[in-house]
Amino acid sequence: MTQLFVLSGPDKGRGFAIKDEGTYVGRSPENNIQLEDRTVSRRHLKIIKRDDGYSITNLETQNGTFYEGSYVARHVEIPIEEGVPIAIGMSVICVGEGCIEQTMPFFESVGFAEGVAEESGIFRIHKAKTNQRKLELLYRVSRLLDENLPVYRTLEKMLGYIFDLLKEIDTGAFILIHPESEKILSVISKTSKPDPDRVSVYCPDVIGRVIKDRKPHAISNVETEEGVDDVDTLRTLKIQSVLCAPLISDSRIMGVIYIDSQRGPFGFSKEDISLFVDLCHRTALFLAQALWASESTNIAEAISPSAQDEAAT
Repeated sequence: MTQLFVLSGPDKGRGFAIKDEGTYVGRSPENNIQLEDRTVSRRHLKIIKRDDGYSITNLETQNGTFYEGSYVARHVEIPIEEGVPIAIGMSVICVGEGCIEQTMPFFESVGFAEGVAEESGIFRIHKAKTNQRKLELLYRVSRLLDENLPVYRTLEKMLGYIFDLLKEIDTGAFILIHPESEKILSVISKTSKPDPDRVSVYCPDVIGRVIKDRKPHAISNVETEEGVDDVDTLRTLKIQSVLCAPLISDSRIMGVIYIDSQRGPFGFSKEDISLFVDLCHRTALFLAQALWASESTNIAEAISPSAQDEAAT
């Protein structure tokens, strides 16, 4: 009988049988498979067996379902491949008897130890070197979010991982905002090298657009873009390419991830947008959990470096 395996999250390491007539996955005991992850919805996902394999349907979820880096629309059935990770809440699951065995040769090829590979929540086999590096980034982020570090330290480390992957970017930042007022509360940023002529670590027009539209915005080459409102501002700031994506949890926007390059166009690829959607999903859930865990309801205090340092002493 085919099984569902939990690759990361509170139930990591567990396996569950999948019923031929349909299997419901969620936090409620009424499901065929009950998960402990509180970021998983009460009834999150349905797995359906078809003649040619398996498919999934994302149900009435708050934190969404991601498959191959893309958001799965609600009540839309999509086919899946066995062994390919599915992100629900802060957990990663996959369907198939040989998930670990199927992907072990890949992890060995990129230098992961056997124990590390077995702990990973990302089990997609990639052949291209760039895809291998993206896989490693997602794995490192998954491990980082499990460390329960203060928010600003977690985001600082994550920016370092992003710079390791995207060698052509000059600036990266997490801009955290109040979910109700949308006022900027904190900016955690990193630059490839200090630039005394740069007036801001990010383009305000791009940030404002993404917060308003609540969807990613990317320009790979500013010089060839026409008819985009923020292009003139980007040219003034000498930014050649920019990518910004929202951090959304439970329909609330928590902030954005922002990267740009001044040294030239194409600081990132089109495929990087889906990667950032995945990162945003994980980061937004991490931020929401950090607020839930805080005894204070003051969001600004919950993400303040000084407040977190005091709490650690």
